[in-house]
Amino acid sequence: MRKVRSTGQKLRFTNYVNYKSLLHVAENMGRDDPEIARVVHLTPRTANNQSILSLELQSDRQSKKPGILVIGTINGMTWGTPNAIIELTDKLLYDSNFQTPFFNDYDWYMIPLVNPDGLNFTQSLRNRKSFNVEQWCRNATASNTTRPSFWYKNVEKEMANDTCFGTNINRNFAYHWQDDVHKTPVRCSQYYPGDKPFSTTEATALRTYVHQLGDRIHLAIHLHASFEFKKEYILYPWRYSLRQHSNYHTLQAIGEYAARNSRLTDGRLYEVHQGSSDARVAGTLSDYLAGVVGTELVYVVKPYHEMYPNYTDRSALELYVGKSITTILSLVRGWRKSTKLNTLSFYGRDVEF
Repeated sequence: MRKVRSTGQKLRFTNYVNYKSLLHVAENMGRDDPEIARVVHLTPRTANNQSILSLELQSDRQSKKPGILVIGTINGMTWGTPNAIIELTDKLLYDSNFQTPFFNDYDWYMIPLVNPDGLNFTQSLRNRKSFNVEQWCRNATASNTTRPSFWYKNVEKEMANDTCFGTNINRNFAYHWQDDVHKTPVRCSQYYPGDKPFSTTEATALRTYVHQLGDRIHLAIHLHASFEFKKEYILYPWRYSLRQHSNYHTLQAIGEYAARNSRLTDGRLYEVHQGSSDARVAGTLSDYLAGVVGTELVYVVKPYHEMYPNYTDRSALELYVGKSITTILSLVRGWRKSTKLNTLSFYGRDVEF
């Protein structure tokens, strides 16, 4: 029997989740409710021998429902993303306000932490003084006493004493890989795409998993972050090209619906547009899902997130988590509305039930 909690009882972390605490919570969910929650460890493991975990949520395993894939923390700076995805998972499982319609009508595949090594790396350096990232990578003294001003990559090294290390996982997918303005990748760059597609274990693990899911996934959301204050986005493919996606009108309409229904606290709306409108980026997860896996609806959600936020400031964390959950569910509602799923028409007006 599924447990239903009152809306007042919610899973909340007092600070930013790390790999160990996330693993503990996820395994408890799988152990407490094995009929509806299953923990899957993706392979291969990371350079630091961590596994990427997926929480698969299915209210009825005997029936096939439209699948929603939510992926986060490809970037080592998005500290709040694991919190947002695991708290959304908790709501779907145990909060009656979220079980209907969100949990009962869909199968959910939640991957809160794609880059555990990168997350642990940046969090472990949080108390150090900041140093320009390009100089940091080339300065052994600085790398031992300061932190890079930002870090988007994993932490894999070709040689143990490498000062220039790591690959940007979100540039490492084999869909128009390196087909952007960065023709000669620099190893020290935070945008380094790897020496070949799927050279990272993280991208390889995601590739295997998403192809196993295949056409079960109808909606995919990469929960990311914007590091520019008051610049928050809902993006969709393509990111490698200005060419419009064949599903452009639907993607834009659902994105605009989500933006209206997740209005930001100061009254602003998310900016909704094709990802390449700001800059061309090749080899991304979102383009791979749309172009190779064939997922019809793919979005990148970017609420504002401070770099190296105050580790004990719950208000900033809760703001990011709240915006993330609201926006994800608004995209689901927009999708439902576009398909008329679970709606009846009364006197010419569509009513959701």
